Formats: sequence, C-alpha cells, structure tokens
Amino acid sequence: MFDPTDRDVFNEQRQRFDWSLLQNGNVHRYDTAFQLDSACARLTDLGYLVHRIDAHPWTTVANMHTAFAKAMSFPAYYGRNLDAFNDVLSDVARFDYGSDPASSGTVLAIAGYDTLAGMDRRTAGIVLDIFAVQARVAALYAHPMLCLIESTVTDYPAVGGRPVYFGSVWDLGPDPPAPFHDGYLVENVLQIYADEATASEYVAALHPVLADTLAAFGRWQILNPVLASARTAAFYAQHRPTPPPPGTRLWEIFIGLRGAGDHTILGDQLVHVLSDAGMHFDQLITRFHMAGTEERRQALSHYPDLRNPDGAIEER
Repeated sequence: MFDPTDRDVFNEQRQRFDWSLLQNGNVHRYDTAFQLDSACARLTDLGYLVHRIDAHPWTTVANMHTAFAKAMSFPAYYGRNLDAFNDVLSDVARFDYGSDPASSGTVLAIAGYDTLAGMDRRTAGIVLDIFAVQARVAALYAHPMLCLIESTVTDYPAVGGRPVYFGSVWDLGPDPPAPFHDGYLVENVLQIYADEATASEYVAALHPVLADTLAAFGRWQILNPVLASARTAAFYAQHRPTPPPPGTRLWEIFIGLRGAGDHTILGDQLVHVLSDAGMHFDQLITRFHMAGTEERRQALSHYPDLRNPDGAIEER
C-alpha cells in the first residue's frame, strides 16, 4: 500500500486520501452525512471495499448486529453480541468474508451513529474499540481497515489506544439553503467584455435563453446593458488572468427577479443555462434587496415590470 523504500513513489502515495486517514488511526468521525459520503466516494475510487450502513432506523442494539451481519456477510452462527463481533471482525481482517484481498482495503462506514450512542453509549464506544484492535491486526496482513462514523459526539473514549480523530475532508460541502420570497428583489448582474453593439446583441439573446429558467421562479426583467464604472472596470481588469480583449469595455447587465425559491439553485441554473448556450461572461454577481428597505425601493425603481400592479414600488 505504502512503500517508503522508494522515495518518489512514497511521496506520491502520501498524497492519497487513504494515507491522510490511516496515518492517524483506523477509526474516524465526521460531523455530517456529506463529509462521510465524500470520504466513502474517495475511498471507493481508490479501490476500497466500502460497507455503508445507515444507523438512523435502529431502535435496539440487536438492530446494529443485524445490520453488521448483512453488510459484511457474517456467517449464520454469528452470535450477535460484542464478543461475537470481535471474533467475526478478526475473520474479516483475514479475508474470510466481508473483505476482498483484491481490493485496496475494507471500510465500515456508519451514518447516523448518534442513534447508537444515544441508545447505548458504552456499546457505541466498544464497537469502535473492537474495530480499531482488529484493524491493527489486519495491518499485519497488509489489509488496511477503516471505520468511519457520522457522529456529533466528540468525547468517545480512546479506541485501540488512539483517540477518535475527526476524519480528513477534501471536498467542499454544498452551499446552505438561501431561500427568497416575493418580498425580496433578487438582482443578478452579468459582467461581460464587449463593444457596444455586441453588448446589445448579448442582451437580446438573453431573453429567450433565460426565459424558462427565470419564469420558474417568478416575474423577471432584464435591463439594457450599462457601462461599469471606471473604478469597477479598473479593478476587474487588474485582477483578470488575461488582459480584456482589445476594443472592448466592461458592461453590466442587470436581471431583476421577484418570486420564490433558493438563490443558490437559481445561480447554479443561470450558470448552466448560459454555459450550455455558449454565452460567456466574466462575472455573475447576486444582490438581495430586502423587503421594506430603502435600498429595495431604489433598486425596484429601475424595474417597472416588477412593481405592483398599481405601479407602487414598495409595499408597506
């Protein structure tokens, strides 16, 4: 798995995700399901055999033993107690079942481990300790074994003489929900480098490209392009990876929306739709103008199509 006798190879091996875990122990904790799923995906990509178990439905410790037996193909005589778990896990370490010598290693990943910790804290700790001990023996067979749990409990006792560390996280979690409703004015600003004629053509093409996406959230209006301020243009030109195309200036296209949804989802959809249509842009900026604010009243004055039917700009 890891060969320190070949320095070049070893330097590459130490960059792998499994090294980031195994160097600190065999049992690791994650706060969220996303983090656990991310770790499982990375280990699967590295060739590990991953047994993923969901502990949320468990109501008894017996449920735990049943789930373990099913996931790792324990024999029919499995005694469904902690001593029996220790015995069969030693068989897993020796590749008798629940593991594959052709794989990179074996992973037991348990979502919702707080369910067990809430029912029987002592058993929850002993299970992890048993795994750590047998994983240490498995290392003698060149068999990496990892137990990953999703749990908010931070004070599990040491397992196999090692603390239960927080596991490595190499992926960003999804953005949190960012809902909006009709009281908001959601303003998306596209910035493009173009000449005046091309900027006008770009806006004309935006209407059919974005119509369905925007209409799914509510009422919308796209304004004519305006030149960005000299300060804004200078800032983006300075921080752009390459100089702006010759003969172009920075234009801003304002897209107003009143409706309901999630602005993270809206932003992702706008990017995908524009990309699929081949409509390139330099920046997409989202602004929220809250209901009842002077900022919203002033912003809404630029969007006549988004005012109330009686023409009022701001509700009270």
